[in-house]
Amino acid sequence: MAEIKNDQASFDAYIRSIEDQELKGILLKLKNEMRKPDVPWETIKKILQSLMDKDKEVLKEVIPLILK
Repeated sequence: MAEIKNDQASFDAYIRSIEDQELKGILLKLKNEMRKPDVPWETIKKILQSLMDKDKEVLKEVIPLILK
């Protein structure tokens, strides 16, 4: 349980470190959707696609954080 909180804290800290407001909004939307039970893959896929379109490097940094 503590590991889950640490992983979530890492993702939250990463989001706080982002200065681009549009990018931060995409990441917050991703975080909020992932918290919902039974969220459809298509919803997450669309958010990840918009993140990739905005900044591929950020997507590469975020993937390990959200997989934990």
